[in-house]
Amino acid sequence: MAATIAFLSPSIFSADRAAGPAAIYADEKTGKPAAAPTRDQIAEKDKWNLADIFANDAAFEEAFKKAEAMIPEMKALQGTLGKSGDALLAGLQARDRLGLELDRLAVFAGLSFHQDMAVSTAQARDSRVHSLGTKAGEAASWFVPELLTIPWESIEDWMAKNKELAAYRHALEDIQREKAHYLSPREEELLAMAGEITSAPNNIYSLFTNTDMDFPVIKDENDRDVKLSAAAYSKLIYSRDRRVRRDAFMGIHDSYSKIRGTLGAMLTSHIKQHIFTAKARHYGTAMEAALGSPNIPTSVYENLVETVGKNTWRLHEYVAMRKKMMKLDEIHGYDLYVQLVDVEESKIKYEDAIQTILTALAPLGTDYTGTLKKAFDDRWIDVYETKGKRSGAYCWGSYLTHPYLLLNYGQTMNDRSTIAHEMGHAMHSWYTVKNQPPIYGDYATFCAEVASTVNEVVLAHYLLENAKNDTERLLILQQQIEGIRTTVFRQTMFAEFEMKIHALAEGGEPLTGDRFCEIYGELVRKYYGPELVIEPSASAECLRIPHFYRNFYVYTYATSHCAATNIGRRITDNEPGAVEGLMKFLASGSSRYPIETLQLAGVDMSSPKPVTDTMEQFSELLREFEALYNKQPARVTRN
Repeated sequence: MAATIAFLSPSIFSADRAAGPAAIYADEKTGKPAAAPTRDQIAEKDKWNLADIFANDAAFEEAFKKAEAMIPEMKALQGTLGKSGDALLAGLQARDRLGLELDRLAVFAGLSFHQDMAVSTAQARDSRVHSLGTKAGEAASWFVPELLTIPWESIEDWMAKNKELAAYRHALEDIQREKAHYLSPREEELLAMAGEITSAPNNIYSLFTNTDMDFPVIKDENDRDVKLSAAAYSKLIYSRDRRVRRDAFMGIHDSYSKIRGTLGAMLTSHIKQHIFTAKARHYGTAMEAALGSPNIPTSVYENLVETVGKNTWRLHEYVAMRKKMMKLDEIHGYDLYVQLVDVEESKIKYEDAIQTILTALAPLGTDYTGTLKKAFDDRWIDVYETKGKRSGAYCWGSYLTHPYLLLNYGQTMNDRSTIAHEMGHAMHSWYTVKNQPPIYGDYATFCAEVASTVNEVVLAHYLLENAKNDTERLLILQQQIEGIRTTVFRQTMFAEFEMKIHALAEGGEPLTGDRFCEIYGELVRKYYGPELVIEPSASAECLRIPHFYRNFYVYTYATSHCAATNIGRRITDNEPGAVEGLMKFLASGSSRYPIETLQLAGVDMSSPKPVTDTMEQFSELLREFEALYNKQPARVTRN
């Protein structure tokens, strides 16, 4: 946060997580599929309480005007920073205040929009806030260039005399570290003015894929019509009926493939924006620019891709094992998600899921679980799918608000894990805000997925320890295996794709929807091996991944999972200091660089060891699953 001059960055925000199988509602009288309920059909206790941010629209408008008035005040400080330590402190604090107000507005507008994305007034309000953020960025664009004209010796002297200013030391040192990548005041202003333009590809993609894409109608297991959507697909891909999951898989990917030219143009525009910004700021590559700001060595990214790449044979073994257990002549992409255990998974009521999570996470301490309970009781969470609601799951908040969770809870084991995951984000944000001043009141994306995944690791350990029978153990083991497959192998495959397409664009190669699909198909073959049959349209999956619009973000899912596995295992093994280390990590915010922040929790991501350990754990879980599976009297057949 500290060194940037951009406002409305998703500072305390977890990227969208697919929440596993979502509910598909049926009419109780006819049994036919029905549309998701509207918000007025959902109990108040299961909807987030946005009144905690603004009591009503009038309060929002008042805050909007307040933030709007702060923008010229920020601009008026230009030329004052170098006068004295007090003047520098005043500028820094004014910048913090403006950022805090804008973040609060953004959270309220974004959450209001996401609860029903078809509401035009909510769309307009969200757009207004982003426009305001762009204006704020323009008004503050002079800040860092002017700060860099102040001799560092003067700043050191001022900090020695002023404790409040000294609190900004890490932020100021970080700006000095990036000195070569800041531009003149006018150049910074121009980049800030382009904010709405550079965010356009992502905004267009999100609106288009969430509201405007038309997917086909398919038949479910009971021969009933189901209109495909992101939420419906996330249930049907788990279907035991192979015809259903195939139709869902092909229906979604055929739809994306048919418009791959348009979607490819959106993604190309986004990549070009990355390259433009990197060149403008004198970075060698877009990756260097993306990782340079949080001070992550590119070697960490490259090490992840290389280490996982050397271990793809383990994933090949899993695909072969799955093919054998499912008794298939051929295994396809639509066969990778269905349970291998031939048992009907029990539905888990939301209230029961909450109680299990509170019990499972007890080793993290009473303060931790007490805050979790507060979140559940005080309506921080929007629980169920409703008409027009954003798909997936995320956590979002700001320094001036508590965290909020968007869920689309469908009563599955995966949905229960998603609650634990998103509450990990919430606790990370909660402890950061509780322990850090605004300048350090968020955390780098490199650290963002660690706390959430630690929660999942600790929950899985509890569930295994308390499993009632081997079938239940198999279900939990499979979930852990799938966690590594989808979060480490799959996200690293995404990361390699992102690295390749940026490199090609930087080398001057034209990128199209067809070229994206070709590159992605090659990577799927590399990661999943020769057993997996890949349909032509399946390669269009690369065009439906929203994370590619986050700029070298996806690798952090994989690195975070590896770090979290290390931390979580030490906690469940009752290693002395493991919980305390996690709490130091949660409370650190951005007061240190990300690699150093993770070292507080006892894990070093500059080393390949956490990645290698996770690869070995994957094989251990496969062996344990296979041995337990072969003891079962029943076998699964899905033809």
